[in-house]
Amino acid sequence: MGVAEIAQILKNAVFPRFCVSCNKEGSLLCGDCFAFWQPGAMKIDESDAHIYSWQYADPVARQLICAWKYAYDQSAWEIMRAKLLPTLSTLRHLVHVQKIDAIVPVALHQYRLCERGFDQAVMISEFLGQELDLPVVPIIKRVRQTGKQAERSEQERIKEMKDNPFIISPTSFRSILLIDDVWTTGSTIKAASDLLEKSGVQKVWKYTLVKG
Repeated sequence: MGVAEIAQILKNAVFPRFCVSCNKEGSLLCGDCFAFWQPGAMKIDESDAHIYSWQYADPVARQLICAWKYAYDQSAWEIMRAKLLPTLSTLRHLVHVQKIDAIVPVALHQYRLCERGFDQAVMISEFLGQELDLPVVPIIKRVRQTGKQAERSEQERIKEMKDNPFIISPTSFRSILLIDDVWTTGSTIKAASDLLEKSGVQKVWKYTLVKG
């Protein structure tokens, strides 16, 4: 049992959950709100080679992401994962047409990983790797701590990424699906994508749960 899981058990014993939609006590998303909340089809932004499931303006998606990332509540990911399953045909088609041969998560810095106890991009990648029958290859490493991006302005995020915080291991893969949880300005995932393309990867598609 990991540190994050132990912390979650202790938190649940002390603090009750409330539905992020109707505020009913018991779970992050009650049964009625879970049934009502439908993500719809995945969206594709071809100009950025980006595919995503929810807009950050969706209040349920936004609050689930925040609960997962900042309150370390794993039930938020369980809810989102359940809603993703029926929508994966779009990604399956993309994988087939673009001949994608691997999934790569955008890595957390080791400090942030120790603080949080889990890497959300890795968890999304492992889920998609299993469902899409693709290998997950953690070839990107974050070697510079960039701070919490949610606390920065758009200009600060873009400036921060000018000095690329990632390094990559050599790879023979030529078409990759790059995974992160949230796209706000896109500066983080684009920095990782740039390195992959400079290393010889011919095409990098990007997937995030949410686009803000």
